[in-house]
Amino acid sequence: MQIVDLTRPLNPDTPVVPGDPRVTFNAVAEHETEGYQVSKICLGSHSGTHLDVPLHFFPGGHSLSDYALSRFVSQGVVLDVRSAAEGLVDAALLTNRLRQNPVKSGEFVLLWTAETAGWLTLDAARLLVDLKVGLVGTDGPSLDLDSSPSESADFAIHRLLLGSDVLIAENLVNLDLLGAGRVRCVFLPLPLTGLDGSPVRATAWKLETTCQWW
Repeated sequence: MQIVDLTRPLNPDTPVVPGDPRVTFNAVAEHETEGYQVSKICLGSHSGTHLDVPLHFFPGGHSLSDYALSRFVSQGVVLDVRSAAEGLVDAALLTNRLRQNPVKSGEFVLLWTAETAGWLTLDAARLLVDLKVGLVGTDGPSLDLDSSPSESADFAIHRLLLGSDVLIAENLVNLDLLGAGRVRCVFLPLPLTGLDGSPVRATAWKLETTCQWW
């Protein structure tokens, strides 16, 4: 069974959204002085490959710790949307891809965009809400076209999905190693109490390569 790591490595060179804290590593104890090593790690809740939960945009919305661990483990589908015109995935393209690889209620939808765009239109996001998917993931930096913090940014896609309790995973990598089709996914956030999101270790493998313990 080939388990594919969908997680972008975290280091001080990891890109972040303007205004978010940069990823930094600093030594607190070193072998030469204390005889062991301890590091201070600073990063934002949406650094690298990460998970968004409703509290990210809704005061009083569900926080990370409101979800059972099982919420982050599911079957799902990888959809090849690399042909999206101008990087915008609309309902017509999504419907076409879902005919080839249907998704069930509660499952994950992973958008294979080749890490360049893959923004959702509102009609595409509404389609996913209507299908009651559990999570939408992308190998792009955001599902919203206008994703830079500003007075004009309304984050409509985030608000629609998270407001419907559809979780969001961004900055995935290596979806090309899976290809389009059905997969099993494990997206494990850190056990952070009451927060709006977390970096995750995201992994997946093709559905036909099952293992006995699942």
